Amino acid sequence: MSGVDTTPGGSIPGFELKDRFRALLERWDSSPRQGLPQVQSGRAAYTWRGFGEAFPSLHVASEPELRAAWKVRDIVSRVGVRLPAPPGSVVRGFTLSPDGLTVAALLSTPRTELAGLWILAEDTAPVRIPGISAWCSAPVWEPNGAALWILSGKPPQQRITSADLRTGGRTEIPLPGTLESEGSGSRLSLSLREGMLRITAATPGRDSRSWQWRDETWVDAPAPVPSRLTLAESCRGTTVLLDGTPVHRLSPAEHVTSFAVHAASGNDVLWMHSASPERPSGVYCLELPPAEVPLPLHPQRFVHRRLFAKGRDGVDIPLTVSVRAADLAADGLPLRPLPLILTCYGGFGVKHRTEAEPSVPAWLESGGVYVAAHLRGGGELGDAWHDAGRGPRKLRTVLDLVDVAEFLAAAGWTTPAQTVAFGASHGGLVVTSAALLSPASFGGVVAVAPLLDTVNLDRHGLGTQWLHEFGADGECSQQERALYSPLQVAAGLQSPAGTPPILCCVLGRDERVDNHAAVDFVDAVRRHGGSAWLLSEHDGGHGQRAATDVMEFSATVLAFAARVSGMLVRSGQPAPPA
Repeated sequence: MSGVDTTPGGSIPGFELKDRFRALLERWDSSPRQGLPQVQSGRAAYTWRGFGEAFPSLHVASEPELRAAWKVRDIVSRVGVRLPAPPGSVVRGFTLSPDGLTVAALLSTPRTELAGLWILAEDTAPVRIPGISAWCSAPVWEPNGAALWILSGKPPQQRITSADLRTGGRTEIPLPGTLESEGSGSRLSLSLREGMLRITAATPGRDSRSWQWRDETWVDAPAPVPSRLTLAESCRGTTVLLDGTPVHRLSPAEHVTSFAVHAASGNDVLWMHSASPERPSGVYCLELPPAEVPLPLHPQRFVHRRLFAKGRDGVDIPLTVSVRAADLAADGLPLRPLPLILTCYGGFGVKHRTEAEPSVPAWLESGGVYVAAHLRGGGELGDAWHDAGRGPRKLRTVLDLVDVAEFLAAAGWTTPAQTVAFGASHGGLVVTSAALLSPASFGGVVAVAPLLDTVNLDRHGLGTQWLHEFGADGECSQQERALYSPLQVAAGLQSPAGTPPILCCVLGRDERVDNHAAVDFVDAVRRHGGSAWLLSEHDGGHGQRAATDVMEFSATVLAFAARVSGMLVRSGQPAPPA
């Protein structure tokens, strides 16, 4: 990576503030990270990461024991036993066996997302099933517990393998004919429904399709049963409804990531995994029907609100704004414009949320504002919202971010010079493109593992999976995609004098996005006289990363944002909380 600065010190602004933000991050990361349990035959398996641990590990417990320990609003604890696993393993997916005694887990090293298949059990050495690797798709137990189905390989070259655990035999199951003929583009997953294997192909912007394996052939699967869990959102938060009945309430910055309903002791039990900045990963256990619907816990120090910014075409763009309560006046607006981190994703129909990470409260505690913008191209308002920022309309997503930044400045939340746009992956594309097309709207940009070349998608590890999103399957020409592709826009810069400082953060073992595009981008900005830096995390990947690496990385990023936005902070350790 010659020609760019890849060191976290020296020329990168704010490096002298990193230790202070590192201390804040460690304080806010002290709560455990729980995973939604899987329950079979009175046993439960779940992931847990405690303070100071690099990655979550797998645990097993009796279901009644876990249910008693994780009742809603209780302080949760680690129960049961940790399953033996190879040192340094990263859990990419797991499934509990029908008898509840064994876990089939996809485990990888931190350096790759392609995982091996392991069999884990209490008081038993882990067993590797040789010759099988999979990409972030949980294995499926056959109903008799004697064999596993695995979606093996890396997209788009994936196959279904049946592995007999008694004989060691392998059987390859062909994909449904339509998937074979279509090739790449769909996200595949396996599940078990009514004792039969089911494969689902999901392509953003299109209806999902499912087939089930019956009598040695694939047949169209029945329509999925509507989810029992629905969410009713308002400016005050989210109400969780089960079969139409309210059972729980979440705060405005809290969201449900997964749930499961199980029968236990004659009653239904709802296990619900949610995430918020103050509690990045929490699991609630509610026995149904609940005696009451508990109100969300609102931290007194921070306020989360939902607002709308008006797009240039008159469309309302939803925002979630987080701020320290002490910084608000009686009218609900800040006492003065504040340094502001503006985050987004805006692609693939993905719902962008306020980050469930300690970086949010660390930034708020330092006197900043944190905003999650739900741009067109995302999935916050359904398929139509996604399609409004997909393919030939991708530029609209970029302009939405510009409109949001201008709204926040006009409303008194911040100023353009104090606004730092932050985006990861597809969000990195949006923030860098917005800053190049409207440099006066931003005081700085942070792009993490950014997708910076949308003209040559085949240069990226998963680029063939993204053709539909960018209209490269026939909807858009390369010239149309070049209008917002950051690498092409940067190469054509004429007057870079007003370009805001840009920090590009790349993960050395990224298997999805081409890091060399970031090198070329930073070189292009510098060549035209702009200010840009490259921060490289040597062992990081696009997926899960070690907690210690994330802490170091986030501290550097927050320090950069603080410096370029003019945040008044002191270097060194922060004062203890009041």
